[in-house]
Amino acid sequence: MTQDDEAHRLFETRKSVKYRLATIRPGELFQFDDFFLFRHGGTVGAAIPAGDELPGIHNVHPGRSYSLDGDNALPGAPGNFLVLSVDADETDLADEVKREDFADRILSFASRENGAREALLRDPWGWAERIIEMTGNAASELRPYPYLAEVLLLNRLRAAGLVRDPAAEYRGPDAALHDFELSSCSIECKSHLHAKDGFDGEITVTNQHQLAPTGGKPLYLCYFAMEDAGDLTVEAAARDFGEPRAVLLEKLRKCRIVEGDFAWRRPYHLVCEPLVYEIDGAFPRITPALFPGGRFPAGIVSLQYRVSLQNLPRCTLSSFIDALAAGRNPKFAQ
Repeated sequence: MTQDDEAHRLFETRKSVKYRLATIRPGELFQFDDFFLFRHGGTVGAAIPAGDELPGIHNVHPGRSYSLDGDNALPGAPGNFLVLSVDADETDLADEVKREDFADRILSFASRENGAREALLRDPWGWAERIIEMTGNAASELRPYPYLAEVLLLNRLRAAGLVRDPAAEYRGPDAALHDFELSSCSIECKSHLHAKDGFDGEITVTNQHQLAPTGGKPLYLCYFAMEDAGDLTVEAAARDFGEPRAVLLEKLRKCRIVEGDFAWRRPYHLVCEPLVYEIDGAFPRITPALFPGGRFPAGIVSLQYRVSLQNLPRCTLSSFIDALAAGRNPKFAQ
């Protein structure tokens, strides 16, 4: 096939894809050479065959409104596929500009030019990352470091025998007051991206009750300082968790951290050993005692504020866990 023939073929394919995008109805499936165009409910997408192995990628967004997924349940076509799709309820494909953009994305996605198809199937994450970099869409991706910190802490507590029932004792994703409720204490987990916004060594308290001890138990704050690169991921932390892994996956799903998406494998590293602080009478926090009558002002439904951890008594997470595991009170020093 000459270059002119190939150019004509691509022109005709693009024209046909644009037409189908404007007219496709739920349940319809069309084949173009070796890729498919489909509509399943409100999802319109293109699918390329992926061979025997399902691509391990889920709900990744390579550009606003687009989703990249591995799929083995394409209606009307058996096998494993890599799928690029949009939600037709959110993307008006009757709009010619949006339809042309999607058609161009589909042809790039399905291209076999210069080994593009093989490269895409070999590394769909890399393809998505390049699209995101080109379109400036990275800011829309969920930053999972707070949940990574919680799972890292959960793993440490389980390894020391301090958490035996993650479903009951790991409470953060359940919208509980504190992230961990152990028999002997409560623990709130806070994390921060180093030098992200000029507030290193500070935490944000999200409501007036978050730093309030409950149940007559001591309350501790565990602080993770991280940087936005490295080899720590939610994926690796969940793998280290062991069994019952399904419990952890369900907890994370409540926080929109889903196995196989970008947040699942976004890498970080610890700036230093995590530090632990005791939330006692000397810890700076807003309490009812600061207001007239010992009550929060009427009509104030929530308070959010920052607390500096500089010069507060602390200990390392390792020494904190060692003390709890030995039945001793942790020792804190400036």
